[in-house]
Amino acid sequence: MAKLETLRLAPRRLRAPRGWQRLGWLGLGVATVALTVAANYPATWLASRIAAQTQGRVLLADASGSLWHGSATLALSAGTGSQTATVLPGRLQWQLAFWPLLAGTARLTVSHSEAMAAPVALTATPSGWQAQAGAIRLPASLLEGIGTPFNTLRPDGLMRADWSALQGTFKGAITGHLTLRIEQVSSAVSRVRPLGSYRAEISWTGAGAQLQLNTLAGPLHLEGSGTLGGRFDGQATADPDAEAQLNALLSLLGRRENNVTRLRF
Repeated sequence: MAKLETLRLAPRRLRAPRGWQRLGWLGLGVATVALTVAANYPATWLASRIAAQTQGRVLLADASGSLWHGSATLALSAGTGSQTATVLPGRLQWQLAFWPLLAGTARLTVSHSEAMAAPVALTATPSGWQAQAGAIRLPASLLEGIGTPFNTLRPDGLMRADWSALQGTFKGAITGHLTLRIEQVSSAVSRVRPLGSYRAEISWTGAGAQLQLNTLAGPLHLEGSGTLGGRFDGQATADPDAEAQLNALLSLLGRRENNVTRLRF
């Protein structure tokens, strides 16, 4: 009897209901399919998202690869509805790390086959984003994609953009600095070549950005200041020996007042 009583008191192993086992396997299968689909998400999806977010101003043409590792041709246009875009020679490449995404962090590395000497890393979390300091060389003709007045002037020359470490929020606040040098600029509407070399300083201090434009050299002098994406006030003048040749160009840039062309955009 003692032996029988001991057997009654011994704990019994409980078997998990088969329904829960099936649900667990189903969840694992769904997760596997989701990861497989995500790993092969086409780069064309990223291209369409960037075009939508920038109102068609930044385009990733001929995108290939996946969301995680892909490449495309970078182009700029005046925005949605524009019939033309300016293409940057070479290929833009990107790599997005998968595992940090599980912790809520996106780590992206961007490079360019011709325009960038070194890749730049970008990090994004729900609270904001950060970008490494870097530099990129661009043809001045790329400015045509911005719109007025560059699409009229059709500039040619070399540009170099150097930026400090940048950080910002997804509400639009940015902190950092960018220097843009435009060298040996010429225009399709002027026979004077080159028109000059210029430097633009852009300082982000939160919700706004200050823009300062100065002339480094050349017969066409451009000076002014304003806010990025807002109002810009400046002036354009010409060297006395080139003024007659630059009158037509100056009239395209703005209104003439006391031998000075006012730049207001």
